[in-house]
Parts: sequence; C-alpha cells; structure tokens
Amino acid sequence: MKRHQPLVWGLTLVTIDTEKGLIAWFARNHVAANLLMIVIVMTGLFSATTIRTQMFPDLEIDRVTIDVPFPGAAPGEVETGVVSRLEEAVRDIEGISEMRSFSSEGFGRVLLDLEASYDVQAILDEVKLSVDRISSFPESIEKPVIYKSQRQISAIQVQIYGDLDEVSLKNYAEQVRDEILSLPSVTKAEVRGARPFEISIEMEEGKLRQYGLTLRNVAEAIRRSSLDLPAGSIRSDSGDILLRTEGQAYVKQDFEKIVLITRADGTRLLLGDIAVINDGFEEVEFYSLFNGQPTVGVQVSAVGDQNQITISREVEAYIEELRDALPEGVQVESWMNATTLLEETRSMMLGNMVMGVVLVLVVLGIFLRLQLAFWVMLGMPIAFLGAFALMPLVGGSINVLSIFGFILVLGIVVDDAIIIGESVQTATEKDGLSLDSVIRGARRVAMPATFGVLTTVATFVPFLTVPGSFGPIPFAIGSVVILCLLFSIVESKLILPAHLASMKPLTQVTDSPIRRFQAWFASGLKHVIENIYQPLLVRCLEARYTTISVFLAMLILSLGLVLSPYIRTVFFPNMSSDFVRVQVEMIEGTASAQTVRVAEHIHQALLDTNDSKPEDEKFLQNVASYTYGSSASVMGELNALDGLAIQPETIVAEWRERIGDVAGVKNMNMAGWQKSHGQGKDLGFRLVSANREQLAGAAAMLEAQLNAYLGVYEIESSETGRIPELNLRIKPSAEALGLTLTDLASQVRAAFYGVEVQRIQRGREEVKVMVRYPRQERESIGNLESMYIRTGAGDEVPFSAVAEVDQRETPSVIYRSWGKRSVYISADVDKATMDPGRIVRDISRGEFASRLKVQYPSVSIELGGASLEEQELVQRMIFTAALALFGIYALMAIPLKSYIQPLIIMGVIPFGMIGALLGHIIVGIPFSALSVYGIIALAGVVVNDSIILVDFVNKSIAEGRDIFHAVVESGMQRFRAIMLTSLTTFFGLLPILLETSMSAEFVTPMAVSLGFGILFATVITLILIPCLYVVINDLKFARHQLTTEY
Repeated sequence: MKRHQPLVWGLTLVTIDTEKGLIAWFARNHVAANLLMIVIVMTGLFSATTIRTQMFPDLEIDRVTIDVPFPGAAPGEVETGVVSRLEEAVRDIEGISEMRSFSSEGFGRVLLDLEASYDVQAILDEVKLSVDRISSFPESIEKPVIYKSQRQISAIQVQIYGDLDEVSLKNYAEQVRDEILSLPSVTKAEVRGARPFEISIEMEEGKLRQYGLTLRNVAEAIRRSSLDLPAGSIRSDSGDILLRTEGQAYVKQDFEKIVLITRADGTRLLLGDIAVINDGFEEVEFYSLFNGQPTVGVQVSAVGDQNQITISREVEAYIEELRDALPEGVQVESWMNATTLLEETRSMMLGNMVMGVVLVLVVLGIFLRLQLAFWVMLGMPIAFLGAFALMPLVGGSINVLSIFGFILVLGIVVDDAIIIGESVQTATEKDGLSLDSVIRGARRVAMPATFGVLTTVATFVPFLTVPGSFGPIPFAIGSVVILCLLFSIVESKLILPAHLASMKPLTQVTDSPIRRFQAWFASGLKHVIENIYQPLLVRCLEARYTTISVFLAMLILSLGLVLSPYIRTVFFPNMSSDFVRVQVEMIEGTASAQTVRVAEHIHQALLDTNDSKPEDEKFLQNVASYTYGSSASVMGELNALDGLAIQPETIVAEWRERIGDVAGVKNMNMAGWQKSHGQGKDLGFRLVSANREQLAGAAAMLEAQLNAYLGVYEIESSETGRIPELNLRIKPSAEALGLTLTDLASQVRAAFYGVEVQRIQRGREEVKVMVRYPRQERESIGNLESMYIRTGAGDEVPFSAVAEVDQRETPSVIYRSWGKRSVYISADVDKATMDPGRIVRDISRGEFASRLKVQYPSVSIELGGASLEEQELVQRMIFTAALALFGIYALMAIPLKSYIQPLIIMGVIPFGMIGALLGHIIVGIPFSALSVYGIIALAGVVVNDSIILVDFVNKSIAEGRDIFHAVVESGMQRFRAIMLTSLTTFFGLLPILLETSMSAEFVTPMAVSLGFGILFATVITLILIPCLYVVINDLKFARHQLTTEY
C-alpha cells in the first residue's frame, strides 16, 4: 500500500511517493546504502595511503626553453650567430604567447611562454623539429638543449664536508650519491657545489714553434690516437671473433703517452714531453663552504608522484648509518629537508582540521538530537574519503593547500546533510519516527538542497581554470572542495536516509544532562525566534525600503574600504619557507677573487645577524656559501618555523641592512619565502625600441622611478653591466700572405679559449679534454699582441703585422623580445609597506607613462613576469566570476521555476562581501588573490540557505497564506537550519582563523573571506531576503494596478 502526503512545490500541488525514487529505494534497502558507503570508505582509505605528499603543488610554467652553449663567444656573436636564427625558426609556431631571448658570453637562451590551451609536449616536439632544420649555426656551438620547464621538488640535501682536497671531496660525494640512488624510493640525486672535471693540456707557444706545431696539430694528433674503434670480425670455422682497437685515453698518464711526432731515426716526441697535463677541474674560480668548511653536496629530489616524506626518511636513515663509516676528517649532514616544514605544516593543518570537526560536531549536537547529529556528521568523513578516492585522477596531492581545502569545506560539506537531517527531525516530530516520515522529510527538501550544493560547486569551478604559474594554488583547493561537495550529495541523498531510518524513537526520560541541555537550548532558541527575531523581522518588513537602503549604504561603504588605505592589497602573497638566501651576480669581467670576497662578506653578515640576537631568538641552523665564476650564493637554514621568534622577512631585512652596498654587484636577490606566482620578482616591465639610445635613457628613467617608491628593492635591469670587447680586424698585408679572417679568428680562439679535443665518459660524468696555452700566456692584451699567426705556407708572422685591435664595450647580456632588442627591468617589493599593483598602475597608466612617452617617444612599455600574470589573472577572474554567477542563477531558476526569485536570492552575494572585507580589517591581513577567490566561493555558499527560505515562502503562499505572514513564518521555520549551516561553516574555519603559525599565513585570507562573510550573510539571509521578496511583490502589485488602470 502506497503512502502519500500532499506537498506544494512553487505554486503546484504535488504529492510525495515514499515508495519510488532513489532516496526511497536506498532508505528501504539499507544493505545497498551501507555497501555504497563501504566502497567509498575503502577506496578512499587506499588512495589516502598511496597519494603523493608534497609541501605545495607544483608551480609550473607552460614554457619551452632552448639553451645553446657557444664557448668563447661574445654576447653580440651569440645574438647574431645563434639567438636570431633560433627566433626566426620558431617564430611562427602556433601557441606561443611570448618569446624572449638572452645572449651572454658563451651562452644563448630563448624562452617560449605558451598559451594555456595548448599541449606543451606537442609544441616542444615542433620546436625541436624547427631547430633541427637550422643549417647555418656556427661550427663551434654545442648541440642545442631543448626542454620544457619542470620544477624540481627538492626532498633533502646532503652535505659532505671536512679537511679534504677538492678531488677527494667530489669523489666521495659521487660515491654517496650512487649509494643514495640505490635506496628504494630515490630515483634522482645530483652532486651540487662542485666543478666539472676537465683534462687541460697546456702547451707553451715557444715549444710549439720549436717543434713546428700548432695547437690544432696537437689536437688532431690526440684525436687520432685517443679513441676506441670497432674493426669488424673474423668469420672462422669455429665461429666469429670480434675485432676492436682500444686506444682511448682516460687519465693523465694515458694522454702523456700519446705520440705527436715520429722521426725518421725512430725517435718519438710524446705529448708528455712538451705539455703540462692537468687532470683536474674546469678552469674557473670556485669555492664552496658548509658551516665554514670545504664541502660538496648531493641534492635528492622527488620526481613525478614520488613522496617527499618517504624519500627524506630513507635518506636520513642512510645518513645515520653512513656516519659510523666516515673517513677521518670527513663529516656528513642532511639539511634543507623540505619534509621538516611539510610535516610541521601538515600537523598544524591536520590539528586545525580535527579541532574544526570537533567544533562542528558540538554545534550539531547543540541544535539536533545526538543520534541525528552523529549520522549527519558521518557525511563528513565519507565525503572526504570519496574525495581522496578521486584526487589521483585529477592530479591531486596531499599538500598544505589541499589540506586547507578540506578545512574550508568542513562546515560546508555537512550543509546538505544538515538540511536533510533537520527536515527529517521536523517531520518525525510532527508525524512520529517511521520510515515513511524519514523519506518524506528527506524528499521534501532534496531538490532545493541538491541545487544549493550545486551552486557552491559552480562557484568553485573558476578555481580550476586559473591560468599561469599561480593556477595550481587555487586548483589544489577547488578540486578538493568540488569532490567533497559532490560526494556529500551522494551521501546525504542515498546513505543518510537509510541511517536516519534506523534511529530509535526518543524516550520521554530527560534525566540525561545532554538531553536537559538540549531541551534548555531548544527553549532558548525558541524564545529568540519568537521574541527577538520575529518582532525584528516584522519591523524590517514594515519599513522594508528603509531596511534595504541601510544595507545599500553598508555596501557602498564597504566598496569604499577597498579603495581606502585600511585594506592593503597584495595580489600574490609569499609562502612560508624555512630558509633565507642571497644570490649574487657580479658584473661580467669582475675578478673571481672579488666574487669570493663578496660571498665571504654576505656569509659573515648572516652570521653577525644571528649572533646579535639573544639566545632565545637565534634562528640559524646551518649556512652554506658557494661561488662559481661571477655568481655567488649564500643560504641559511632556519630553525623550525613554529619555533622562530622573528619572521623570515624580518631576518632578511636585517641581513640586507648589514650587507649594505657592495661594489661590482650586477644583481642581488634575497628571499626568506617562496613566491606564489613562480615568475621571479614581484614587478616586471619590458621596454621596447629600435633606438638604442632612447632605450637606454628610458631604462635609466624607469629605474629612478622604481627607486623612488618606498619598499621597492633589488631592482634589476637586463642593461646593467657592460664588458670590454676587442674587435679583431685583418690587415690588407695579411691577405697577401694568404691569411683570411677565419684563419685569424680560429688561431686566436685556439690560443685563448682553447681547442676542445674530445669528451670522454668517466663514470656518470662527461669530461672535456682541452688543449690551450698556459694561463700566463693568455691573461693580457700583451699576450695577444705578441703571439704568432701561422700562414697557409707554414710561415710564422707576428699578430700585430697581420691584424689590428679595436677596443670597445658591449652589453654583458643582450635581451630581446620577439626578435627586438629590449630592456627588462624587475624588482621585488616589501609587501608589508607597498602594494605591487599600485606601482604597476602608476607606471603603466599614470603620470610616469605620460612623461616617458614625451621624453622617449619611440619606447613602448609592457608588463612582464608577475605584473603581467596579475593583469591576466584579474581579467580571468572577472570572466570566471561572471560565469559562476550565471551558473548560480541557472541552478536556482530551475528548482524555483522563476526568473525573478533567483535575483532576489543573489541579492545576498554583494552584501556577503561586507563581512569578508570587515574580516580582513579585524584580522589585520592584506587582501590577496585568495581573498578574491574566497569571496567567489562565498557567493555559492550564502545562497544555499536563501534557496530553502524562498522555497518555503513559495509553499506557504501556495497553501493560501498572505505574503506577509508567509515570509514571517518561513523565516521562523528556517531560522534553526540557517543558523546551523552558517555556524558549522564558521566554526569549521575558526581554528585556521585563530592560527598564529607562519605556515598558515598564506591561506588565512581565503578563510577570512569565507568565515566572516558567512556570518554577515546569515543576517542578510534572515532579514534582507524577506524584505526583497516583499518588495518584488510590491512591484508586481504596482504593475498590476497600472495595467488595470490603463
């Protein structure tokens, strides 16, 4: 026998069939409901134990890079001979959004930034084919290296240090690396902080002339003798016998035995007789220190879906075993352990999550009977485990932001179950506890509740479509929230009714303290509804136009706050880090000894900063210094973030002050944090012009403008630094001797750069073999002028007789954009004192842009780096927010069957912003990109309660009540459910709002937007929505009156 009860939906009278439909089927078949729950739980638990764990999601840029080494070439040669050819070859490939190039001494690089909708691998393949077709590269370049940008995630760093020579340290580090690679979870470990091996064969010019040899003669002799060749095979009756020659030289002694000349009398001239052979390292000034001692490091990285924590634990265990077997004078230390910060942050986040769960459970237990609260609460772990089950399919991982996604959705994910559960409790209180009353209560709100969840899903969809390197951050949050919400629909509609049907009727015994407290709270809540809320709502409805005017005034005031200095805007906030570092690039041509002195000064400044602190404020665990050529790096590992008495930003500021101005520095980058945009510095501007003089003037003007801003530091220009260059020109007299410019250039190059004879494989490393003059014969212009040039006939003539030299200066780096010479200027900003967005607006659209156009009319200014990404992200936010709003409108219009009522409900959205903005002022944090996404998410959450409220008003009107009483009664009936959903959302976020750890600073803005916004939106829903509903009815009545009159 079927049981029916009439129900009105909109203005149509319908009945609820408690026998048909998925809800009824699962409620009556509890075995199916429990099996569905078990499948979700078991799949989620399995996935949770195998899913990748990392600190932050991979902040990758869709970019293809082409690197071409051109040893010994000046920047101008690299530009004309390599970079310009590469640019022409790849210019017309579809999908490239930006093309930039850098030409420096001995090296060229082309960067291709790709549009988001294109497949990186496909474009990479096309670029490789285009580069392979270039046939006009100079002979002396090395093979171009083409690759897509891929961020390596360092798991741990191992330092080997002590009183050993450089060769012994590197050899031992390579042994440690090989043993680390044998660990089960490790697939990538690299030696860092060591020079590449090189075999240098040095020959004095006097001895070469004595024996009638040139460097190229020596190089050819080595190539002929130092090689392994297959020689076929002998096919005998007993089988094939392979033939081969083994003459490859690998070490110094092998090269010394190579024959250069064999005389008629049988005597031979060996390479070792006239050459000094150094089996050592590349010829570059270098030093590497760890805690003040010489060191070589091994960096261990996580690749693909590997787990950073597992890798670090295995390496740590290996290091403990290694310490017992170390040679005398050698020490080993693991540091830069990313998992230390990861585990601290994860523990903090999980602790907040558990506290949020407890608070939500307490709130549910206060409002609902405990058994009902338990079944409602069960929806949370089911939804979470369901999300875990599908996270690997969308490329998700366990990281700080995905954990924050779970915290964010704590209170939201139970909203659906709360609405179902509260409706079931109301139905059972009215009709008694039975299976039919449970099904009726669930189906009564199933449609609006489902569409309410879908509106929240719609607002999180934009999180999945954020372009650029910042995109993985909102994606990590949005994917978790969407998966949890979708599984909450499954749980609340198919699993929850079966559990609620199994509840036992409440006994009349009220001796339980919990029951007495619930009864007291219910009585108090009833008093609030009947004696406070109802009279207030009636007054507001009677003065509805005044009420709406007050809310509009508050909205205008909040918009003014956005433009006021009370709320700072930092679009890309920094992410916490457990290290501080300085990277220095000296002006090209700076003496290597000066680079070392600068590194020592910076190293000592960090130690002095640490030593100046009281014992309880000391922050430094380890410190490492490293120089290579004109580059230097100093890095300090901090104590655990939660144990730091001062913030990393403050440490960096004090360190910068102690360093002061350093002569000869081209750029200096300091950081105690990770960038959230992955684009280098916070500001980036590109100046483009064909007029080099105007370009240089504009660059100087822009640098001066940036220097004038408070909080702007570490300004870098691609035009900084010029190096001396000698331009060789051949004399007419040389041509009479049969010399060409090619002959001259090749002999000078061989003498001063050297001739690369071959490359040999020793273990894992490829070793260059170079033939060159001794260092004392190639370190001054005098050496060049005194060298001899060989003619085709074998005669020797002084260099000065056949060539002349012009001295000039050339840029140390030539920067180009889309094939045009440009200047790129970047800078970092102290976000505590200055908003990077304000600077961008001032320079690109303000008075500075006008002055620049007047003084340098041929120069155009463009945004680049993080500045460009911010502009593109804002445009994308506007577009995706509009789509989300349309999605919300459509998902409300369908169940309400109205075009106007969704607009009433959506009227709450801009007012929810007021709470979000006030929250930022109360907490004292800047407004960021995640704050905006928090407001977008808020839009979907705040409309859920309004949908149910409007739906109840419609039902009351359909049952014959007048609109005024229908609005008041619906507000009173939905007061408990609205307060409950709002409070669960807020209390789920409360622990993260109260968290003082530096690790949580990055995600706090989104929690503030959602938490405070939902509190304010509760008032909006309970007061403004009823007023708007009645005002719309007034307008309909007025239109009807006008229509009747005319």
